[in-house]
Parts: sequence; C-alpha cells; structure tokens
Amino acid sequence: MPTDINAEIESLRSQGLTDNLIQDELTRQGHPTENVEAALSQNDIPVPMPGGGMDDSYFSGMSEVGPSASRGAMPNEGSIYDRIEEMTENLIDEKWEELISEVKKIVEWKEKIEERQSRMMSDLDRLKKDFDVLHQGVLGKLDDYDSRMTDVGTELKAVGRVFKEVIPEFVENVKELKSITGKKKARTEGYEE
Repeated sequence: MPTDINAEIESLRSQGLTDNLIQDELTRQGHPTENVEAALSQNDIPVPMPGGGMDDSYFSGMSEVGPSASRGAMPNEGSIYDRIEEMTENLIDEKWEELISEVKKIVEWKEKIEERQSRMMSDLDRLKKDFDVLHQGVLGKLDDYDSRMTDVGTELKAVGRVFKEVIPEFVENVKELKSITGKKKARTEGYEE
C-alpha cells in the first residue's frame, strides 16, 4: 500500500477523477476514510510560495485530463479504469438486454396484430361472398315475384274481359229469371185462392 496519499490524490486528479471517485478508490486501496478526507481537503488549498506565488505542483496535472494523460503513473492506476470500463460494459449489456426484451415484445405484438388482421380479412371476404349469394337469392326471388305478378295481372285482365262479356248476359238472365219467378209466384198465389 503506497504511503504518500497526497501524491496519489494529485495523480488521480490529473486523470480527471472527481473527489468522490478518488475517495472511493483510495478507500478500496486500504487508506482510512478520515485520512483520505483530510488529504483531499488539504489538496484543495494551493500552497503559497515564498514571494507570493503558488506551488506549481498544484497546477501541474490540471491541463492533462483523462486516463491517457498520465497512464502508468501509479501501480494501481489501471484498476480503477478497468472497473469503470467493466461497470460501463455491464450497464450497457443490461440496457441492451432490456432493449432486446422490449423489441421482442413489440415483435410479438406485431405478429399477433398481423394474425388478427389476416383473420379479419378472411372473415370479411367470407362475409362478402355470403352477401353476394344472399343478394343473388333476393334478386332471384324478386325476379320470380315480378314474373308471377305479371302473370297474375294478365290473368286478372283476362278475367275482367270475361266478366265484361258475361256480366251483361248474366244481368239479363237474372232479370229474366226474376220475371219468370214473379209470374210463377203470381200463378201460385192465384191457385191458392
């Protein structure tokens, strides 16, 4: 375990790590939390130099940001980046699996909808065919009814003509029958008296 905690803090800061990440890393390396916090608060204050200037060591790593700036500066330096990379990969894998799961649900839903649509289309086609058959049947019945009505009309006209010819004769016969019955009644009444 390295003993110079201040040098480690400076090295980790030069790599662009936040104080929280630095504290976590140093605590994992076995440094007591109180020592890490104290060292972090000390490293926040620039050291004044005689003559009014600041210690250049405070600013030395500030322009170099990121893991590639001073890679290899300390023995355990790669381990934090490896852990971050591993955590990132795990997070990406987890989110990717969630995405794939959701996409599978969407695909299943799409397949169900397509199946329903296919069934509905076949039902609609069957309904159209049934309607066509029904329509043809109704039209056939209407044509049959129309021809029967035409026949009935023709027969009624024929009956009308027959009655036209028969009724005057019938009326004549009824009058004649009435007069005969009247005469016969008169005779029968004359004999009874």
